[in-house]
Amino acid sequence: MDITWHTKHLKPRQMIAIPLVLAAFFAAVFFVRGVPMSIEFSSGTMISYRDLENCPNADAVESALSTVLAADVKAVTTQDSATGTFGLDIQTTKALDDNGRELVQRTMADQFGIQGTPEFYSIEPAISQTYLRGAMWAILLAFIAMFVIVFLVFRRKVVGMMLPCVALNMVWGLGGLALLQFQFSLAALTGFLLMIGFSVDTNILLTTHVLKRVGGEPRERMANAMLTGVMITGTSLATMICINVLVTNPSITQLVTVLTFGLAGDLFNTWFLNGGVLVWYAERQKGKEYYVSL
Repeated sequence: MDITWHTKHLKPRQMIAIPLVLAAFFAAVFFVRGVPMSIEFSSGTMISYRDLENCPNADAVESALSTVLAADVKAVTTQDSATGTFGLDIQTTKALDDNGRELVQRTMADQFGIQGTPEFYSIEPAISQTYLRGAMWAILLAFIAMFVIVFLVFRRKVVGMMLPCVALNMVWGLGGLALLQFQFSLAALTGFLLMIGFSVDTNILLTTHVLKRVGGEPRERMANAMLTGVMITGTSLATMICINVLVTNPSITQLVTVLTFGLAGDLFNTWFLNGGVLVWYAERQKGKEYYVSL
């Protein structure tokens, strides 16, 4: 199987069209199904236990409370180094009234032997929106830093094509979350930031071969870069799939899902979309140099 077949037989416009159609599909999935927000980005209630003698199992607490509350629950245990006592912070997407608070206390007492009265804090939508805006700013600043660095290295406008390529990789990631109805969480955000860095690496590999290497035709240089790039992406993609199969932790699943779909999208957005644009640009520049030499 020749993975570089399209570099020899397809026109640049045809290379560009394929990833755009696929990105349109994932964008449609995202807009139709939507992506549920995790408790980090949604309103709800924070429940805080302090000065516990024994440390409860956070996973068991999450399972028990998510069942009785019929809502998403996240639990984190802490320890005071000075006193040696434990703490337990529980966050749920459900706004708890008096009955809900009593249900939490009864469940913690019956199943975990925790008799103390916790502190309850309401998480307002404004707070969750602040977290979400911070996440969006992190992604935006990563894009700006990427563009500045890449432009300073190559100093050609055509390298700006990396930005839509990376953006379309993120569309694949969002589409994957929407398709599987996994939550957008801090773990998923980490996956998007990692994807930006990975996408830049593959696009720089392609751009360097096509624009800066000498000898051979632009399509030949692109094919040489693709042999290396696809091996890198393919091995990473296989690793993500294995982790998704073997690990059941929700946060890991969300992170790996974003990376799995994003890496799959990178195969098309780098080696078809950006590759088609760079080949068109390089062949056009070569044609200009030929006519000038005449």
